[in-house]
Formats: sequence, C-alpha cells, structure tokens
Amino acid sequence: MGGMDAMNGMDDAMAPARPAAIDDVVFDCCGVLVDWHPRLALEGLYPAGELDGFFAADDRCGFMYFDDLHDRGMDYDRLCDAYEEEYGSRLGAMMRAYAGHVDRTLAGTVPGMTALLADLKACGVGVWCLTNWGRDVWPVLRDRFPELFGMMDGVVVSGVEGVAKPDAAAFDLAVARFGLDRARTAFVDDSPYNVDGALAAGLQAVRFSSAADTRRWLAERGVPHQ
Repeated sequence: MGGMDAMNGMDDAMAPARPAAIDDVVFDCCGVLVDWHPRLALEGLYPAGELDGFFAADDRCGFMYFDDLHDRGMDYDRLCDAYEEEYGSRLGAMMRAYAGHVDRTLAGTVPGMTALLADLKACGVGVWCLTNWGRDVWPVLRDRFPELFGMMDGVVVSGVEGVAKPDAAAFDLAVARFGLDRARTAFVDDSPYNVDGALAAGLQAVRFSSAADTRRWLAERGVPHQ
C-alpha cells in the first residue's frame, strides 16, 4: 500500500497544474467584439484590383505597417503625410480616403458577444477591453457601439496610451489600470501574436474563433455565466 501511495503521489506531482480560477476577462475589440473589415472603407471608391494591392497580405503597400503606427499613437493627419511621402500621391490619396471612412470598417458586433458580456457581468465576472485602436478615431468606435462599451468595466486604448499589443507594456498597463490578478485573468483575442503576448505576461489566454467557443473555453475553466 505504501508503494501505491508513493506512486499516486508521484502521479499527482507529475500532473499539470490546473489553471487558477478566473475572476476577470479582458477582450480584444476588433475581430472579437466588433466585426472589423478595413477593406470596407474603400469599397466603391477604388477598383477591386487597387484594393487588393493596398490591403495585400504581404503588405507591399505598407497599410499594415502604418496601421500599427496609428495604433501606437500617430494620428492620421501626421500619418497620412508620412505615408504619402513614402508611397506617393496615388496611394497617399487612398490612405487619406481610408482615414476619412474608418466608420465604414465597423460592420457591427460579432454575433453572440454582447450576450456573453452581459452573462459574465450578471455572474460577477469583471469584463474589460484592451484594444489596438487609434487615438483620433477612438470616439468613432466608442460612439458607434454605446451599449457594448457601456458594459465594460474599463477600456485601454493603445493609441491613447502609446503602447500596443503584443508588447508586454500593453498588458502590464491593463493589469495595473484595471487592478487585475494576472493568474486569475483571461484574455481573448483573434491574433495569435497577441495571445502569445498575453501568455508571456502571465495571463490565461485563448485565440478567439466564435462566441460559442469562447463560452466553452471559459466554462471548462469554471467561469460562471448563464
């Protein structure tokens, strides 16, 4: 018996540690809470072929690079000048058109996510948002979805703060600002890089695919929700 007890003890020691209970959930915004499609800003204004190049996955026109600069605090008035200087007047005009039609990129809330937020809050779970979004167009996003952001216990906007995911500083700021316990906080984002950044910062994290999958993941970790 003693040998069996010792073996059971070894099994317990070798078993992976269960994650801590979750008290708070931090959500990304675009791609998780809000259905965001940057191409919509320019559809109907330029030929499809030009849009294909402007938003190409290889970023040959620099849209993603400059979008990251915008997320980190460079407002569009300065950004568009810098972009045009590097890429020329034709693409510069496209970037200015994009900046003027950011509202068109916001297609609506992601199905099921508003209900999930409401259910989490009803069960006493803290609900927060950490978003990569520009300072100058933050009012556009906030005012488009007042019900959604009205449910948030707090929001950190990268462009306002000058730090962006997946940098550790962004997660550290959210933890400090919201008063979170890292080990007992879950982070939900559609970007694998941001999920990796959250894990490195000591949070529990999952890559978003749908509201149903997020509910399931949270339920498996004992998070109460209706």
